[in-house]
Amino acid sequence: MTIRRTLSRVALTACTLAAMPAGAQESRSERRVDVVPYLGVDQVVTGPLKGGGDVLTYTNVTAGVTAEVQNRRVEAAIDLQYNHSFGWGSRASDQDVLSGIANANIKVARGLSFQTGGLATRVRTDGLSGALAQRDTYTSQVWAAYAGPSYTTQIGDLNLNASYRLGYARVDDDVDLNNANAQPDGSFADSWTHSLLGSVGFSPDTVLPGIGLTASAGYDREDARQLDQRFEDAWGRIDATVPVSPTVALVGGVGYEEIKISQRSPVLDEDGVPLIRNGRYVTDESSPRALVYDFDDIIWDVGVLWRPSRRTSLQARVGERYGGMTYQGSFLWQGRDSHFALVVFDGIDSFGRLVTADVAALSGSSFDVARNPFTGDVTGCAFSVTGGGQCFNDALSGITGANFRYRGVSAQYALRRGPWGWGLGAGYSQRKFITPQGEIVLVRGSRDENWFGNGSMTYMFNDRDSLDTVVYINYFDASGGRPDVLNYGAFTSYYKGLGRRLSASASLGLDGVQADDIDTVISAMGQVGLRYSF
Repeated sequence: MTIRRTLSRVALTACTLAAMPAGAQESRSERRVDVVPYLGVDQVVTGPLKGGGDVLTYTNVTAGVTAEVQNRRVEAAIDLQYNHSFGWGSRASDQDVLSGIANANIKVARGLSFQTGGLATRVRTDGLSGALAQRDTYTSQVWAAYAGPSYTTQIGDLNLNASYRLGYARVDDDVDLNNANAQPDGSFADSWTHSLLGSVGFSPDTVLPGIGLTASAGYDREDARQLDQRFEDAWGRIDATVPVSPTVALVGGVGYEEIKISQRSPVLDEDGVPLIRNGRYVTDESSPRALVYDFDDIIWDVGVLWRPSRRTSLQARVGERYGGMTYQGSFLWQGRDSHFALVVFDGIDSFGRLVTADVAALSGSSFDVARNPFTGDVTGCAFSVTGGGQCFNDALSGITGANFRYRGVSAQYALRRGPWGWGLGAGYSQRKFITPQGEIVLVRGSRDENWFGNGSMTYMFNDRDSLDTVVYINYFDASGGRPDVLNYGAFTSYYKGLGRRLSASASLGLDGVQADDIDTVISAMGQVGLRYSF
């Protein structure tokens, strides 16, 4: 299990709770339920500033709900919206969009909890990977969800932890991918994932003087429909923690891991070319299962842990895994009204496992989700000042049905102080695809790289009036003959309360897309609308 995923559910939560003052921890027990369903209608106009195109007009009708639940047993948050666009004219087509983010943590009994969550959003299906979906572009709908229990307890000096997570990811194409104007989204259809994790150990100086030991084991499996692909990862290891000062400890571990990736062959046409239907390979169900990747070996890593206070934690590790050197690390800082996290990650992943892990990284009953006011889509990041935020830009860029070596760095910062709310997210990743090469299987072949940055600012004039601004940039360096894509833009929205339940909004935006061998397209957008909350 990579540091990136461990941070998502353990380190972030632990750091957050430890950093909270007593009064803040007590406030978590207070009962609070805030559910706001709403209906809305707005008018959107988009027009080209560069690159040609038509002025398009849409009338959007929306229905949605936002909710926050917080009491002694439940922490939950949801932001879900359905949007139907009525296009004006023959070039502005009608569209349906369902988008949202949700998560819940239910305390079933002492030490036992149940977590669940989901994501619905859209991605581009016109070859412009990483760019925001717009009303006049080919898109695909992405779904991801997870659910599972976790248990933690202490028996004497021993700490016991166990968890299981079931995940599901799916990509539904909204267009006929055999159309010459549409491009395949990377051949991902859907997949089920299973993740089991258990550990037992003791802290330094509780059983042995000057040392803490933890034995852990895990099993991950993914079954993907595309070519009946299967991923299995079983591992076990022992980790040691040796304090060298009140704030610094040496850490390290050694273990054994076995990873197997297998799939069936595609159906071939009369010329021996794989048959593709709606952008995906047609699986030959009668073909034998072939290994694409087979790894089993000793794994190890060593590093340092620095924890100068309950609010700050730094960890860095270097080791050997996947037949080569690996580098991982994290820096976490939790303030009273702000949070910062920096993570360096290295692992073997897939779109299905990555997107469900990102959804599972959301935690807490409050996070800020910025929506594109012109499409209703969720933008790249959900920010949280308690450390439960997550950016989805990287997972949704360049969706593919292949497994890949996944390395990079990501960072998030969130601040909420007085009337101001700020969020910043940025990252870089590299996907090196796992492909068979004759009878020898190597981690080789094509490679994608992605850089992204997101920023949001909110200012509350009062309880009903606010100003939101979002800026974004994404550069996707593609392989396999696909174009490199740069997408950038910004939008700002003003919300005005007209009554207890009625509010109005007005938005202006700019979106630019630049790709290889394609003229740069820069679009201006405007929106005005009304919303009634129940």
